[in-house]
Amino acid sequence: MLLFFIVGLIIHLIFFASIFDIYFTSPLVHGMTPQHTRLPPPAKRLVLFVADGLRADTFFELDEHGLPRAPYLRNIIQTKGSWGVSHTRVPTESRPGHVALIAGFYEDVSAVAKGWKENPVEFDSVFNESTYTWSWGSPDILPMFAKGASGDHVFTHCYLAESEDFASEDAAKLDAWVFDHVKSFFRSAQSDQTLLHKLNDDKVVFFLHLLGLDTNGHAHRPGSREYKDNVKKVDEGVKEMVTLIEDFYGNDDKTAFVFTSDHGMTDWGSHGAGHPSETLTPLVAWGAGVHHPRESLFLDTLSNNEQKWNLMNLKRLDVNQADVAPLMSALIGIPYPLNSVGILPVEYINSSNLFKAESMLTNAFQILEQFKVKMAQKKLTTLSFLFSPFSSLSESKQLDIVRRVRSYIHGGNYKEAMDLCRTLIDLALEGLTYYHTYDRFFLGTSVVMGFAGWILYVILIIMKTNTSTIQTTSCYSGTPSQLVSYGFGALGLSMVFFLIIQSSPWTYYVYCLLPINIWYAASKELWILHQVRIYLMTVSPFGILGFLIIVIMGVEILVVSFFYRWVLTVGLVAFAFWPVVMKLWIEAKITTVSWVLLSLLLAVFPLMPVVGREPNITLVTCAGLLALLVSLASLVWLWKKRDSCVKRRDFKVHVCQMISLAVSIYVVGTTHWSLAAKQGLPLLNQIISWAILTFSLVVPLLSATFLFQRLLSLFLSFMSSYLLLSTGYEAFFPVALSCLMFVWIFIEQETLVNQGLSFKQKTEGL
Repeated sequence: MLLFFIVGLIIHLIFFASIFDIYFTSPLVHGMTPQHTRLPPPAKRLVLFVADGLRADTFFELDEHGLPRAPYLRNIIQTKGSWGVSHTRVPTESRPGHVALIAGFYEDVSAVAKGWKENPVEFDSVFNESTYTWSWGSPDILPMFAKGASGDHVFTHCYLAESEDFASEDAAKLDAWVFDHVKSFFRSAQSDQTLLHKLNDDKVVFFLHLLGLDTNGHAHRPGSREYKDNVKKVDEGVKEMVTLIEDFYGNDDKTAFVFTSDHGMTDWGSHGAGHPSETLTPLVAWGAGVHHPRESLFLDTLSNNEQKWNLMNLKRLDVNQADVAPLMSALIGIPYPLNSVGILPVEYINSSNLFKAESMLTNAFQILEQFKVKMAQKKLTTLSFLFSPFSSLSESKQLDIVRRVRSYIHGGNYKEAMDLCRTLIDLALEGLTYYHTYDRFFLGTSVVMGFAGWILYVILIIMKTNTSTIQTTSCYSGTPSQLVSYGFGALGLSMVFFLIIQSSPWTYYVYCLLPINIWYAASKELWILHQVRIYLMTVSPFGILGFLIIVIMGVEILVVSFFYRWVLTVGLVAFAFWPVVMKLWIEAKITTVSWVLLSLLLAVFPLMPVVGREPNITLVTCAGLLALLVSLASLVWLWKKRDSCVKRRDFKVHVCQMISLAVSIYVVGTTHWSLAAKQGLPLLNQIISWAILTFSLVVPLLSATFLFQRLLSLFLSFMSSYLLLSTGYEAFFPVALSCLMFVWIFIEQETLVNQGLSFKQKTEGL
């Protein structure tokens, strides 16, 4: 049985890993030619401000006094620049957001395995294509854009990682560090002729990464005074930086400015998912080459919240986050990042229509290059008679669209040319997705077949070893026929040959050959289905139908509960009256009443909010005290029941675990008090928490192997760790669930006793 468990665990880990090969493969391709517009750009340099973790609504809305939280940038929106909302994609984390903004593509999820910090693959970026880039900010963000840059032209200035303290009184000091060092940098340039020469070059980028808002949002939440005050400090810092840079360059009107954010944040201070508060970020652009404010013609299309921004009269230009990269590239005339999938938002650009049309055509060529390389790579690794090209964008259609665009530009029909470029970009992006997911159906089918075979095999083994209805017949040899064995062997060899020709990675061999082995193992046990058919012939058809209906309904409830949590409440309420329906209450009234009450109590939890509530440490403390009370009652019961099954050493183990639980309650309370007082997380609490976690994993192995004692030990260990991770009502959940599981065991034992059967008092193995 242990071997069966290990094999099952390995199979599930392999199929879990397949998710990354099927859905989260890298979108990057290499071998493209850089593309940029030949016409002179409107700006010589660009300044990018990224306020990490800034929500669009917090930035745009007015405060409680009817005043803007960012008065300088509000004035820019109203008098000098263009504005809109940048729509981010999941995962809304700092690294993927910055990659989308600066490199123009949406991050490969495999980067999460490296903490979003290291580069799993090298990629091109706006910084890499610039003549020089100077950046200031977090050590988590800046190095990844310098690491893959060609040459020595991307310079980073980072504060220490220890400065990013989420428990600090006010993290706005991180932004002050950036602003102070930028000022020092430009002061030093006055006396450094080499640096001054570089700064006066064309195609220069300055990047200011402002982490204070993200840190304050995590520590104090976006609705806090600290977060909102930080918005004002960022606004003041941006104003100071703009004045400093424009004065340094003699107000030559050749500097473009972009202010945005990598992601937003929920009301409870988290990000990473797809809630609008996380995916909607502000975008403000002004300066050289950027369009001035224009009047809006669609006042009635805004939501109530957006109307509160009091910007209805100004034209709003929304973009996807990856569109910011081609916008910055076009403004300073550098090649678009090679792997960018962003579409140039031409409405932001204030230049000639010829420049806009040529920039859009360059954007189309840059994305079309990726499409061609991706198609060539996939064609090279696919059998010619199996290769299915993307029919919507054939080579002849590409040439036809490009010819028509050139014709429109030469004829001065710039709008038609830009519309046709947009069509070409959309088709190329659709084709990129097509080739990127080309193997998804094949791999998905293989994995589904593997899971189906494993489920069938597990069911057959369970029926064989744990039911009295299956009897091994004397004529059964336990091995499949030679024809079946040869058939599976031939299938495996054919699959290997197919994968070799396709030049598939080694992981594909695992995903495709494992299902064949699983189904071969299942074929050895198919004789059990014959036994099941014989048994079912003795059962009432209505009984079989009723059983199938219950199973199907149970599965459907579990599936629907993924989308509607309250469905679990319905299922638990129905489950609460199971002993009554089965007439167990006649023989075990107290146990039945306990079952009903605990089931109804458990049914309350799916109706509670998942996240977004204020922490309530009082509830956590009460849950811990309740767990201690339950444990104490259990120990008293064991003491009164004291016999050969209960030894003194067992009591010592349980008492130690109760002490650990009490310490967990203390740690939760003191940690909350310390954070509320803005004194940080006490070092002693950190040490104790890690010690409790380690202690909780090991101690259950020292408890007695008798059923009740082992379960009590597991409950105490789990509860100690769970309390450290709780912030409110959820701390009661393991108490209610554990009590219900204990009652379940009592019901099973009483049922076996009433049927004249024995039950195991001692667990097997560890």
